[in-house]
Amino acid sequence: MTVHRLAEVTSTQAEARRLAEAGAPHGTAVLAEVQTQGRGRLGRRWEAAPGENLLLSVILRPPVPVREAPLLTLGAAAGVATALDVRVKWPNDLVDTEGHKLGGFLAELEAEGDRVSFVILGLGLNVNQLAFPGLPSATSLRRLRGVPQDREVVLDDVLRAILAWSAHPGRLDLWRERAHTLGRRVRVGEVEGVATGLRDDGALLVDGVPVLTGEVGA
Repeated sequence: MTVHRLAEVTSTQAEARRLAEAGAPHGTAVLAEVQTQGRGRLGRRWEAAPGENLLLSVILRPPVPVREAPLLTLGAAAGVATALDVRVKWPNDLVDTEGHKLGGFLAELEAEGDRVSFVILGLGLNVNQLAFPGLPSATSLRRLRGVPQDREVVLDDVLRAILAWSAHPGRLDLWRERAHTLGRRVRVGEVEGVATGLRDDGALLVDGVPVLTGEVGA
């Protein structure tokens, strides 16, 4: 694994995309201490205290059709959740057992025809940050475990899990095992009910209704 370590970037996603377009291989990662334009899902900014967390993007080049691309994020999330002993919230969050958010994934796809050329998989993970002003549902590994965390150890665990599980045949079974969402009453857009399962294409089943995109609300 090659990790490009940068003090400050606009976005690790943008830097990883630049490297991918220049031919960087599968597993290449970009790690930054500060992002000036960090992005989360749905166009949100990702805020993180400098030097306390992981701001990471990984280049994946899986030989899979575009239709399987959403499963890469689910597999990576499940693998990282297992490595860190936390839970996954559909579609892309890492949470504790109470549902407090530890981190989230953001995937950006580049395709050639109906095949994946590369995926830039971003992860923002709260590691040692203790205060989250205005974000009562946020937490960190340090708050969860009660002691400061070695970010290098966490980084190594995260990278190995992403590369091992993003395209693993058992990734959806692992996701189901680690799910915080399943069995709970949820709301995704206009769909509300009990999350009863995860379909093999990554859709969340809410009272039997498949939902492919959106964000789970309580």
